[in-house]
Amino acid sequence: MDFWMVLHLLSLLNMARCSPVLSSYTVHLNKNSFTNAQSYCKPGSVLTDIPDKKEMDKILKTIWDKTNRTAVSFWVGLKKDKGACVQQGLPLKGFYWTVNNSTESEANMWKSEPSSTCTDVRCGLLSVEYGNSGVTNSGFMDATCKQQHPFICKRNMETVCQRPQIHDTKYIIDYPEDPYTCQVVCNSDANYTLTCSHDLVWTIVGKENIDVSELCLECKSGYRRDAFGNCVNVNECEESEPCKHGCKNTEGSYICDKLPTTLPKKKDEYSHNEEDKSVQPQPTVLSEDVRMNDRGVQIEESVGDISNIIVPVIIALLIFIVLVVIVAAIVKGCLRRRTIKRARRKAEAVGLNGSSSMEKVNEKEET
Repeated sequence: MDFWMVLHLLSLLNMARCSPVLSSYTVHLNKNSFTNAQSYCKPGSVLTDIPDKKEMDKILKTIWDKTNRTAVSFWVGLKKDKGACVQQGLPLKGFYWTVNNSTESEANMWKSEPSSTCTDVRCGLLSVEYGNSGVTNSGFMDATCKQQHPFICKRNMETVCQRPQIHDTKYIIDYPEDPYTCQVVCNSDANYTLTCSHDLVWTIVGKENIDVSELCLECKSGYRRDAFGNCVNVNECEESEPCKHGCKNTEGSYICDKLPTTLPKKKDEYSHNEEDKSVQPQPTVLSEDVRMNDRGVQIEESVGDISNIIVPVIIALLIFIVLVVIVAAIVKGCLRRRTIKRARRKAEAVGLNGSSSMEKVNEKEET
């Protein structure tokens, strides 16, 4: 049976055994006016009401779990309209809950008496004080509605996100006890926990404003999805070592370095062992084209690299020899023609003028 199916069955069995009560409140630390806080909570939530001590305890626990202990006043859905008077004898002192216009509340939930006025609009705050292990004191206070404070929203349990539509999903696990959370399992076995945001949009826990419909789709080559569903670059150099030598990661791909031309220096051949204070030899890291034979002599296996050097040298030497032979032949021919020309002149001189003319020819040639 599939692992996730087993997990789903176990969760259903656990729900059958007990029905945990989960908080339906959300604490927002960003400060807003009363009106803006109301708008922020909609459409899936409202500024919370606190009709009794039981609900107060739930909210105080949510505040303790959520805040950094610096926020001490929170807007709640408590309001008095202009023209209505503060009535000290009533549980809500003339205020009402904006969620349902109710004036019901347990007595003695005010931390301080509201301002006695009939002409001003006043809004309600929940004021808290912190101790070492929780909220030690709390109660209602009033303020002008334009002040900015953190606020507390209450989920409308009848309004939930529609079932998410996600491509290439294997299945989606729903949690009946928490309709604002679901588990998505993709065909690739990747899984994500989704939460229904305050504006009734499914998003990844811890990552807002993401299109969850494409969570299970594959990213383009060189990328993959992270825990938040984003397509991020894959570092192939670290994960698969695709290069024989150095590797440089690039966006969506990688580049292999060329063959190294030098070996590590000898000073790197030894490292000190800090435990026994002895010197341990370290093997010299050679390039992949160099290996050691049985006698410890380095032998280059890449014969093709040597032949690429020797063959051009031999060809150049042969060309040089041929050029030398040609030059020698030309010089020898020139000397021979010169000798013949000199002999011919001497013969002509003897025939025409005798020996005296011959001597003149010799003197002329010598000069």
